[in-house]
Amino acid sequence: MKDKEKHRADKKWFIICTKPRKETLVFNELLNQGVEAKFFRQESLICRKNFYKKVLKPLISNYVFVHIFEKDIYKYQYLPGSVKFLQFNNTFGYLTSSEINFLETLSRHNYQVSLCDKLVDGIKIEITQGVFKGVLGFVRTKSSSKEIYIDCSLQNMAILIRNENLIFRIIES
Repeated sequence: MKDKEKHRADKKWFIICTKPRKETLVFNELLNQGVEAKFFRQESLICRKNFYKKVLKPLISNYVFVHIFEKDIYKYQYLPGSVKFLQFNNTFGYLTSSEINFLETLSRHNYQVSLCDKLVDGIKIEITQGVFKGVLGFVRTKSSSKEIYIDCSLQNMAILIRNENLIFRIIES
C-alpha cells in the first residue's frame, strides 16, 4: 500500500492545452484510456432572442488537467483535440493537488474566473528567480509585448526586463 502512495505522490497534475471547444473531447479520451483527469465546468446563462438557456461552460477555456508521471507525458501528447502540454521555461507546467481542489471549489460554486496572462500597469509583483530574486515592484509600462518596466525599491530605479525571462508572482492587482 505504501508503494502505491509513493507512486501517487510522484504524479503531478499536468496541464494540457486543447483546441478551442475541444476540452470535453480530450477529457473523455483521457478517461477512456483510464487516466485520472479533471475538466472544470460551470453553469452559465445564455440569453437568446426569446429565451434564456443554461449551459455548462469551461471554468478555464482550453485547459484539461491530467494526473500522470512526467515520464508518461509523451503517451498523451497527441490526443485528438489537444495542442500541447503547457510549458514554462522549458519545463512542463503542473498544479498541486491543493490548487486542483481550489479549482473544483470555484467550479462547484460557479465563481467567475478569468486568466490574466498579460501584465498591466499597477500590478504589484515579486521576482522569484534570477538576479533580481526577491525584488518587489509595480509594473509601470509595457513598451512592447516582450518587455516590461518594473518600479522597485532599488534606489528608485526602473528595471527593464524581457517578459519571457521573468519569473514572478503577483502579489496584488
